[in-house]
Amino acid sequence: MNFIKKQTVFGWVTLAAAVLGLIAMIIYIVSGTTGYMAGQPLSALPIVFTIISILGLGALFAVADKLDKRIVGALLFVIDVLLAVALCLFIVDRVQLFADVYFIPVNYPPSEVAALNTSIVGMVFYIIAIVAVIVTGFAKQLHKNAD
Repeated sequence: MNFIKKQTVFGWVTLAAAVLGLIAMIIYIVSGTTGYMAGQPLSALPIVFTIISILGLGALFAVADKLDKRIVGALLFVIDVLLAVALCLFIVDRVQLFADVYFIPVNYPPSEVAALNTSIVGMVFYIIAIVAVIVTGFAKQLHKNAD
């Protein structure tokens, strides 16, 4: 209970960024392996980068008060870059899907539109996670007991 009480708002934003990143990764996996995109190769880099980001955010949520502020800032920067690269790779994987639906609007199956809409939702979750990490970077401390 003491651990929960010593968290600041920015600590909770850090945890929220980890959860949002996890949701975005799940949507990336689901949209890339089911429906219209089933059977197509799925890039593992966005998954790996997101997992590393989630682990880093979880570590910051747990032990940021024991780390130097410069280390916390550097970790937040690296986590943000990893999430941004994961988002860019997600977008690059879906360029063909965007092109088919928006730029060649002739006869495309409804499952293609569903895959595109699901992918857009996943991209939005990545963007919100990136913004949450940026907001966390403006914090003086993530725990109330920090120096």
